[in-house]
Amino acid sequence: MKRLAYLDALRGIAALMVVFTHLFLPVIGHVWVFDALIDPGKLGVLWFFMISGVVIPYSLKPVPDGARRFLISRFMRLYPAYWVSLLLFVVMLGLTGAPLPPLKQVIANLTMVQAALGFDDVIGLYWTLFIELVFYGLCLALFIGGKLYDQTFRARCSLAFLLMALAMGVVRALTERKLPVALPLALSLMFFGSVWRQWLLAEHSPELTRNLKMLLIAFVVLLPPTLIMAYHQDMGTGETWGRYCFTYAVAISSFLLLTRSVRLDHPALVWLGAVSYSLYLLHPTMGMLAEFVLARTGASALIIALFATLLTLGAAHLCFQFIEAPFIQLGKRLNNRKAKTQPLSV
Repeated sequence: MKRLAYLDALRGIAALMVVFTHLFLPVIGHVWVFDALIDPGKLGVLWFFMISGVVIPYSLKPVPDGARRFLISRFMRLYPAYWVSLLLFVVMLGLTGAPLPPLKQVIANLTMVQAALGFDDVIGLYWTLFIELVFYGLCLALFIGGKLYDQTFRARCSLAFLLMALAMGVVRALTERKLPVALPLALSLMFFGSVWRQWLLAEHSPELTRNLKMLLIAFVVLLPPTLIMAYHQDMGTGETWGRYCFTYAVAISSFLLLTRSVRLDHPALVWLGAVSYSLYLLHPTMGMLAEFVLARTGASALIIALFATLLTLGAAHLCFQFIEAPFIQLGKRLNNRKAKTQPLSV
């Protein structure tokens, strides 16, 4: 799929909302709009998921070695910067005297699938990357099974995961077990994004229109009871069903608006989108570094947060320039080299 500037800009805004939530909300304190109405970090993450749905399925090309090319490119895109973020965070923990995670936990986190291995994330935001990998695996399975380019099948996948989330929400409400309702909800949004992508490219067939209407109605009808059931009781992470309902509604409606009618493509936002992955990964470490550097100077919490943001922007730029971009290019070279060595079919 051709790179679209407005999607990069949206990524940049999404990353900034996550940074704002982690670095500035603790400084601002209790504000009704954030406490009871909307979670800006969750809004950004939901945008990330839908953007992945728009982009990822179509990075699997219908060529004989498409699956291998996809695995190489995704590995080079995700893992090097992720490992750098993990290393820097552990180093910063040691530098500040904070408790270090057990070695087994750190090693498990190297895989990015630590949740499946029964280990906690070293950095809390890693949970979203596990969901991304699950989506990649599902797309790869559909690609191999010949169903990835069937938008009706993907629409049914979106609906199926939404129904799965509702079922898990009911079980969570009845048993008070902390089931990962966020996983099927995210996958539902990702598959929705993959269907919406075809609408963005002006493919307005009657079947596509029916599928989009079906999914939007399903979100309106099924999301509220799912979120009420799953998050009527806070299990330790500030989960409030009303806040979640409003945030999901804003996330979906604003995503449709900002990808269809109001497309932002300012160069600064596009640049933020380019470095958004490193921005997302590194801001917790830069927050710790800013506090470590300025804590003894008597700087206010707001100054520390602003300094952390500047450090994050600089670190994200360096990580993109010297880690992300070179490894992305390495993945392309590996794929091109393999393509050149493929024997011609006769």
